[in-house]
Amino acid sequence: MKSADKYSGFTFIELLTALAINLILFGGLITIFLSNINHYRISINANRLNQQMQTAMLLMTNEIRRAGYWANSQNDIGTGVNNNPFITTGTDISVGTGNTCILFTYDSNNDGSLPSISSSYDDERYGFRLSGQTLQARPFGAPFDCAAAANTWENVTDSNIIQITSLSFTLNQSTIATGPGSKTLIIRSVDISMTGQLTSDNSVTKTITQHVRIMNDKFTNE
Repeated sequence: MKSADKYSGFTFIELLTALAINLILFGGLITIFLSNINHYRISINANRLNQQMQTAMLLMTNEIRRAGYWANSQNDIGTGVNNNPFITTGTDISVGTGNTCILFTYDSNNDGSLPSISSSYDDERYGFRLSGQTLQARPFGAPFDCAAAANTWENVTDSNIIQITSLSFTLNQSTIATGPGSKTLIIRSVDISMTGQLTSDNSVTKTITQHVRIMNDKFTNE
């Protein structure tokens, strides 16, 4: 006589229960996998935004730090006057209305003179500003004016990748008396704050700030 256990197996209910458990486990693994993928995407996007903004900030910092540099500054030592053509009305570092634009000059080629505005050579006039949601820099020959048309300045950032939602420049000045009368030394610095977001994902945002010490102090005898 054959034993009934030889023909025993899973019942239909048991198979359905096992299938349901497997589906729940598989669903959990899928959820974890998708969560990891999303976290990785957010991390990549944040790194991309940070890299773009840090590069733009480094460019501005390196340029602004040189504002007012003059190769012939030693010629003014002991004279009590300031003949620096890069620190006069119209060429000295200045921040435009709204604090979203900065203009400055410096002696880039070390020849001691400020050339006329021209697009055929470095005219030693520089600037950065926020235009729409793009960081722009003044190219050679463009109007040395914060209100210049957007198409006359060059884009530093690509709005297809990042959008600069906020940019501000704050010019700080402290005055030190250096002699009798009104002789003074003005020490300057610029605080920069910039906020941006990814164009493809505006939930990824970042704000960076930088304090820039102007290396060339300003002497006045007024």
